[in-house]
Amino acid sequence: MKNIFSGLRKPGGSSSRKGPDQQFGTGLWRHNRDRFIRAVDRYYTTSVAIHKLPADGQDPSADANTIIDGTRRLNDLVPIVDEVTAWLHTNHPVSGQVVPGHTRNAVGDTPELLTKASSKVAEAVLAASMARTEIIADRPIGPSAKATERFISEAAQLLERAQAATEGGQES
Repeated sequence: MKNIFSGLRKPGGSSSRKGPDQQFGTGLWRHNRDRFIRAVDRYYTTSVAIHKLPADGQDPSADANTIIDGTRRLNDLVPIVDEVTAWLHTNHPVSGQVVPGHTRNAVGDTPELLTKASSKVAEAVLAASMARTEIIADRPIGPSAKATERFISEAAQLLERAQAATEGGQES
């Protein structure tokens, strides 16, 4: 069986030689990043479980492939989360879980965008889990597959907004 997950980077893998504490801090920015990475990892685990389910000698359905393809889409979002959180830590370090007022003025709604993006990935995990259950029960998974696709797209849009906010606020 061909490994459809080949070529994926390990979530959180970074090309930087800095350690994660230096690159992302230990406060809120690191928390946002780690939460996103955990959600991506859960999605990957669920997607692998779907891929391993017996297909009664048939090729996986297009809907199952939609869910499995979500791992690649999420994998492509990890560098964006890394970039945004590293920028936040470099330019506006926060050691705790509260954003000070002066930092809030500078970063706007970027913390919420990161949190919402992680939540959307968690919702995609739930939809993929439902699809797995539906496959086991021999029911159609189309609605769950479409939900995973929608949640991943929404997460990508939120991260694009967060990235645009940090690019707009880059200090020279």
